[in-house]
Amino acid sequence: MSSFSSNAILAKARAMYSRRLTEQNYEELLKRRSINDLVAYLKSDTAYSEILSDIKEVNIHRGQLEALLNKEIFLRLDRLMRFASKKELEFYRLGVTELEIQLILTKARLIDSDYYTGYEIEIPDYLNKYASFDLYGLLAINDYDSLLIVLRGTKYYNALLKFKPEDDKPLDSNMLELELKHIYYAEYVDTVNKLFKGKKRKDLLTMINTSIELQNITKIYRLKKYFNASPDQIRETLFTEYSRIPKSVMDELIETKDASELLKKLAESPYKLYVDDHEFVYIEYYTEKIRYHLAKRFMRFSTDSALVYMTYKIVYQVEIDNLKHIIEGLRYGEAPSQIESMLIY
Repeated sequence: MSSFSSNAILAKARAMYSRRLTEQNYEELLKRRSINDLVAYLKSDTAYSEILSDIKEVNIHRGQLEALLNKEIFLRLDRLMRFASKKELEFYRLGVTELEIQLILTKARLIDSDYYTGYEIEIPDYLNKYASFDLYGLLAINDYDSLLIVLRGTKYYNALLKFKPEDDKPLDSNMLELELKHIYYAEYVDTVNKLFKGKKRKDLLTMINTSIELQNITKIYRLKKYFNASPDQIRETLFTEYSRIPKSVMDELIETKDASELLKKLAESPYKLYVDDHEFVYIEYYTEKIRYHLAKRFMRFSTDSALVYMTYKIVYQVEIDNLKHIIEGLRYGEAPSQIESMLIY
C-alpha cells in the first residue's frame, strides 16, 4: 500500500475514533428515559448528528433508529475503504461478505419460519454498490428454491444447496450459519496470507483467531447452560480450524460437566473468564469485552492501516451495540444501572 493511502486511512480512522462516545456521553445517555430524548441527545451532542439530521425525534421508532445506526457503521467503514489501494481493497471489502451472510441467513430463516407472512428483511441501500448478488432479488423471493436461484454463481451457493430442507423437514439454520461463517473465515485468512507478511499478517490473524476462539467459548457455555448438549453435539457447532487453543484444552472445555465447571476452567485459561461473586450477566458480555480491549489496544498503538481499520470496525461495532442495549433497556423500562451493566467502554 502506498504511504499516502496508508497514512490517509490511519489519519481518518484515528479522527473518527477520537469522536467516539465518552464515559460522560454514556452517563448522559443513561439519564434519558425515552427514545425521543435519546435521539435528541445523540443529535445535539455526539458524532451521530449527521446520520440523524433528517430525523424528527417525535416520530422515530426503535427499528428505524437501529437501521440508521447499522447504516452509520457501513458509512464510516466506506469512508476508510475509499483510501485503500487497489492491491489491498480485497481485504477492506471483507466486511461486505459479513453483511451478505447476515442477510442470507435472515432470509433463509424467514423462509423457513411459520411466521414468514408480514415479516421482511431490510435491504441496506448503501450495500448495493458492493454486493456480489442482487439484493432486491433477495427481497422479492419467498421460497428456498428461489433463494438458490438468486445466489447461483456466488460463493454462498454450495452452502445453501448443501442445507436445502428436504421432505418438509425444517432448515438446520445453525449448521447453515456455521458453513457460511466458514466461508468468511477462510476468505479472511486466505486474503491476509496473500496480501500481507510479517508482523502485519501475524496481528491480523491474531484478531480473527481471537474472535473465533471467543465465539467457540460462548457456544460451549450456552449449549451447556441452556441446552444440556452432549460433547459431540457441541463439537459439531465449533470453528476448530482457525483456533489457537490446543485440542487437548478445547476437549477439556467441551467435556466439563456443566456451565459452572466450564467457567472454573476458563478462570485458569489465558482469557481469565470468571464471575467472582457477581451474577453472570451473559457470556457474550465477557467474551466481547476481551475482544474489545484487544482491538482498542491495536487501535491506539498500531501504525498499520489494515489493522487499524479492522480494529476500528470492532470498537465501533461495540459502541453501536451499546446504543442498542440502551434502546432495548428503554423499551423494557429497565433501570439505568441495569442497562449500564451491559455496556462495554
